[in-house]
Amino acid sequence: MLTPLDLTALRSALGETGGGPLEPLDLAALITGPGALDRLGDVLADLAGAPGEVVVLAAATPMTVRGSALAEAVGQRVADRFTLKWVVLGPASGSVHADEQTVAAATRAAAGARCVITVGSGTITDIGKAAAGAGTPLLAVQTATSVNGYADPFSVLLRAGVKRTTPTRWPDALIADTDVLLDAPARLNLAGLGDMAAMFTATADWYLAALLGADGPPYRGDVAGLVRPHGERMLSLGGGLACDGGQLADLAGLLTLSGIGMGVTGSTAPASGMEHAVSHLLEMAATAAGGTPNGANLHGEQVGVASITAAATWAHVRERIAAGGLDQAARLPDPDAVSARIGAAFARLDPSGAMAAECLADYAVKIRLLSSGADPLVTLRATWADCDATIGRLLTDPGKLAAGLHSAGLPVRFDDLPVPVDDDEARWAVASCALQRRRFGVADLAMLIGAWEADDVDAVLAAARAAAAAGGAS
Repeated sequence: MLTPLDLTALRSALGETGGGPLEPLDLAALITGPGALDRLGDVLADLAGAPGEVVVLAAATPMTVRGSALAEAVGQRVADRFTLKWVVLGPASGSVHADEQTVAAATRAAAGARCVITVGSGTITDIGKAAAGAGTPLLAVQTATSVNGYADPFSVLLRAGVKRTTPTRWPDALIADTDVLLDAPARLNLAGLGDMAAMFTATADWYLAALLGADGPPYRGDVAGLVRPHGERMLSLGGGLACDGGQLADLAGLLTLSGIGMGVTGSTAPASGMEHAVSHLLEMAATAAGGTPNGANLHGEQVGVASITAAATWAHVRERIAAGGLDQAARLPDPDAVSARIGAAFARLDPSGAMAAECLADYAVKIRLLSSGADPLVTLRATWADCDATIGRLLTDPGKLAAGLHSAGLPVRFDDLPVPVDDDEARWAVASCALQRRRFGVADLAMLIGAWEADDVDAVLAAARAAAAAGGAS
């Protein structure tokens, strides 16, 4: 098992490693393990101080702890000191989107509260981080090991239909009771393992972006080291998540460390690279099509599949560089052509053009930065041997990654997802992933070296399918 998290020791360790200042770790309390929910009243009293009204934000989805209703368990632990106002967000199906209307409703509900508690998914937690005003304590009760967004100061919100990671705030306290996690649907818990698969590709994207001076934080090996050394252990967890509290605690701990890593760097870059951009596009497409509330793919399921594709993209790019791909001038995109390409790529989701305009505004920042110097690849040309060695230590073989995810019971191909993604949509999401945001990743590097043409994307997708087959997928 992983060592229990000690926030004080973690702050001290990160502060001693050097490498430039980090953002404050403003998560004040982390309560984990079986029975952690029993401390809810005391934690709430520490945060809220005097008795008063506490707003609980949740979805309509029924949740339990040890077979009993979680809402009742929460109420029993605080009713003697606080009045709870339970606010249900989203539709009766429980499928909540962090869109402008839902966040606005949560903000109105939270106004004037002594404290805000979120009970539920990563989306509910994200909404709570956006809705709880400055000075209002926020306590998050984690109900599944589905994502790494419980312990960070960001919210993934929908803006003009586009997924945007937005700085919001840390929760003041996080309670992750393994008895609650054990009652979560097995598929939700397993999705967190898929989300953590990003450690094998996102850290390499982060290192690359920092090396090229792209938009984002400096690369920190100590922050990457919070989770990356646990990769082998992470891939071995899947088989027991449905019934083993210890394995669930390990996954919850890794997700928390991943969230903290993002928070202290002030960016999601340590845990979100090409694989997340692909997943975001698929989620945007599902939302634009009206969504499938009772059968939508989970974020982590898609990230796991997309991580295999991102690993295959890295292998493709490294092969092209080994064959002389850095010897030619960087192929910077023409701004006019980019505008047309983004317009065409997102017209299928939003004929009004609002989504394309949102993506273009963010992508243009990346293009301006890449075009600001004479040669955006000059550093990479001069230091590629050392860079390649570092990147190689951060990555893993696509087949090995696929084998680990497959053995855990996760899908490893787009058409194996619970709601299958057909070849056309998968190809669109992979080919267009770099167009969705300003963050630089391996697909951008592929573009700069002329290795992201139609046949390159096809080759990457074929390699990802071969990796899935090598990993045991039939």
